[in-house]
Amino acid sequence: MTDDRLDLSRSPIEIPKRFRDVRYNADHFPGAPAVRDVEGGANCQQYVFSLLRHHGFEIPDFRSRELWEDTVHTKVSEAMQPFDIVLVHNQPKSWGAHVGLCVDDGRVLHLSRSIDAPALETLDEMQARDEYRYLIGFKTVLVRHEKGSTLA
Repeated sequence: MTDDRLDLSRSPIEIPKRFRDVRYNADHFPGAPAVRDVEGGANCQQYVFSLLRHHGFEIPDFRSRELWEDTVHTKVSEAMQPFDIVLVHNQPKSWGAHVGLCVDDGRVLHLSRSIDAPALETLDEMQARDEYRYLIGFKTVLVRHEKGSTLA
């Protein structure tokens, strides 16, 4: 039996090989000593931030709560758009929230401990599980570099 969640070819956003073969590693979080990109695995935040940086976005090494509270590098979005960061949790607070990346209408790319590989799921599918039942919200990264220019 195959798991359609693991078929990353369904993503309209380019996912290079190094992001397809990543395994979950809780010790590889943003800002952890000697952690760069997704080499050696990543937690959900490191995975999403590294993929955003690959696509030209600037985002600091935030943890979930810092990301949600930030207003300098990101802004809250009312509706999920491609490249928005999605925060979900098993409780209604941002501290310790799981993050994923919106790839299109309703679908989220994320790396979770329970799946142990990057997966594409709808937000509804994610929220059907207790671990992600609360939607904290969506964040848009404000700076993206493309062909030497800054988009905001």
